[in-house]
Amino acid sequence: MKEDTIKFICFYLFIFLPFQLLQAQDTPVDIDEWQVMKVEAAKDPFANGNQFTINFANYTEEEWHYPLPGGRVISPYGGARRHGGTDIKTRAGDTIVAAFPGEVILSGAYYGYGNCVIMRHANGLETLYSHNSRNLVKAGQWLQAGEPVGLEGRTGRATTDHLHFELRVKGKSFDSSRVFDHANNDLIRQVFVVTKQKNGKLTFTAEPVEKE
Repeated sequence: MKEDTIKFICFYLFIFLPFQLLQAQDTPVDIDEWQVMKVEAAKDPFANGNQFTINFANYTEEEWHYPLPGGRVISPYGGARRHGGTDIKTRAGDTIVAAFPGEVILSGAYYGYGNCVIMRHANGLETLYSHNSRNLVKAGQWLQAGEPVGLEGRTGRATTDHLHFELRVKGKSFDSSRVFDHANNDLIRQVFVVTKQKNGKLTFTAEPVEKE
């Protein structure tokens, strides 16, 4: 029994393990190094000043995706109950996808949000997807726009199956209709400017871009 164990350990250390390491080195990693650098910088988009700009007019189809394809808004941002996100609904179990390329910085049960995923993106924004029946990603994972994040559900404080979607800057949510045309599941083509005031309040301005 001991001899068999020793033989197995020797086989693993000197033959199987080096083979696995060699395979891992030869396996390509589909992460853009420039994207990684920009996402790292996006931890503090105001590091170089009190303002940053996102040119959504130049975004290609690979750089964005509506978070719940075919969805309709059942509860907008704000209102009397100071709703911190946009509630979007299709059918229970439908796939929620990443709005922009980026890194998953949280995936798990999160207070009243239920099963929740938060992503950080190179453009300086963060996105939050919650009430999921199931999260399909883990913290530290990198996603391209349109890749699955979770399944539509009603975990946490929710009375119906839906996606609670938030756009954030450094953890502070703002109205996602400033960026997405929810009625048409589309991205608003604009130059979007986020400014941090001296009191810490964020303001958002945008310049529409005419189609050629």
